[in-house]
Amino acid sequence: MPGVIGDRWKTAENGESKTITKTTKTQNKIRVFLVDDHPIVRDGVRSYLTIHSIAVVGEASNATEAIRKVIKLTPDVIVLDVNLPLMNGGELARRLCRLVPKTKLIAFSMHSSEEYVVRMARCGVQGYVVKDQPTSELLDAIRQVFRGGRYFPARMAAALLSIAPKDSPKK
Repeated sequence: MPGVIGDRWKTAENGESKTITKTTKTQNKIRVFLVDDHPIVRDGVRSYLTIHSIAVVGEASNATEAIRKVIKLTPDVIVLDVNLPLMNGGELARRLCRLVPKTKLIAFSMHSSEEYVVRMARCGVQGYVVKDQPTSELLDAIRQVFRGGRYFPARMAAALLSIAPKDSPKK
């Protein structure tokens, strides 16, 4: 099939062979991994992100499965629920910071209290999106943290400023 990486084809003009390369579907897209114990949430988020040119490269329903898959896939961004079976999202975030330090983390939760947001920031996430927000918030958060920024609810700014760099997890 034309376009497969490394295939050689004769050109009609001069008979010389040349290598034709095909870009992969995930090339130049942000590669995201989803961790949520609710399949309907993962399905909805995956569909929304795919429509907006974000590549969902994997998903997991619990922390143990997430760790195993993320080590192999090394996504750009991980979107993780705070409440997970087997291990909570905070502990998962701490472990992921050590295992895949270049991967950005976004907590995705139904909890909007300052306590949860600050706790997850201390665990190493670069963003926090509450599930009752418009879906565009998650898309904005993914793009922002992928570019090296942070994305947290505006009303939490003062509380987050109180977190000293020493509070961040060790990588």
